[in-house]
Amino acid sequence: MWISRNLETTIARTSETRPALLVTGVRQSGKTSLLKKVFPDAAYISLDKLLVARNAEENPTHFLEQFDDADQVIIDEIQYAPNLFRELKIKIDDQRNRFGRWILTGSQKFELMEHVSESLAGRIAIFHLETLSATELRDSGFFTDVNQILWRGGYPELWAYEHIFSEQFYDDYIQTYLERDVRQIINVTNLRDFQRLIRACAMRTGQLVNFSNLAKETGISANTVKSWLCVLETSGLIVLLQPYSANVKKRLVKAPKLYFSDTGILCRLLNIRNDQELNDHIHEGNIWENFVFTELLKNPDINRNHLFFYRDQNNVEIDFLIEVKGRTLLVEAKSSEHPDPSKLNFRKVRPVIKGKTHCILACRQKEGFRISLKDHDIVNPVTMAVV
Repeated sequence: MWISRNLETTIARTSETRPALLVTGVRQSGKTSLLKKVFPDAAYISLDKLLVARNAEENPTHFLEQFDDADQVIIDEIQYAPNLFRELKIKIDDQRNRFGRWILTGSQKFELMEHVSESLAGRIAIFHLETLSATELRDSGFFTDVNQILWRGGYPELWAYEHIFSEQFYDDYIQTYLERDVRQIINVTNLRDFQRLIRACAMRTGQLVNFSNLAKETGISANTVKSWLCVLETSGLIVLLQPYSANVKKRLVKAPKLYFSDTGILCRLLNIRNDQELNDHIHEGNIWENFVFTELLKNPDINRNHLFFYRDQNNVEIDFLIEVKGRTLLVEAKSSEHPDPSKLNFRKVRPVIKGKTHCILACRQKEGFRISLKDHDIVNPVTMAVV
């Protein structure tokens, strides 16, 4: 079953104006399926196979010559053959007005971006595909309860083929991630240590990153923790959300907050397998906050570079601060249906922020519409977009 993605129309239109496109995202987020759907007649090749990637890396000119007669070409997992980028630049410059011919995907986004900026700057449009959002699931006819979206996660395969057991899917996913992606980026001699760090991160989702505490719990050095967290972020498994740093009167914290890119993986790492286990879990509130965060990331109207959190030296905090369309949005995430108004910090933070502000409470309210109160709006991100 095909689940429509919000990026489909944008990618198709952009292919009419740019020589090349690149879609990045974590493994299994649906990059290849999306591109095959949008460009059904394009030639396709994957560098996920070792011999194919080696051929592309060692003989880039010869590798691309096989597509001379193709109108469009999808090259999957291009990060495995960095030498292709220079050869693609030559091909593109020879036919600069031939739009939408080279369609690329890649998983390890930071390393990939270096090669793109060096060789294809000004020639390529870049998109980042997250896992399925609640909006995409609703628009595709999936109606489910809040908890199932959280613990099942947003990987398309789990929804397109509902007979798949999410536990086995995520166990296989994590194992493949450790054996392939981690070893591709760094030389980890003990994958158990790395996996222990991942699980320690799951216990701290939505919290400030403390390298020393993570080092003590996992038995590895603080410098190694920093290095491995960078790997987790580079490969897209986690996101480190930066604090708001505008010139305000109160001193703000400098440490980032840690979130997972998908709540399905997070719940599996916390051994949550169903609705009841989620409801009873000590970190249920943190998981909800993580869900709200990923829904914000997946919103096409939000630039992830303009998404922060606010926290000052007195521990006054707003979960998410978003700069969008000339105003600042303050978003609080509360997992209950009727959160205690006294625990909201909108009135404390709003006067500190310059310019026009708007406050939103993202909770489990059961009404299928936005509720507008005097000080803030109330939204359930499962039934409608937060922003």
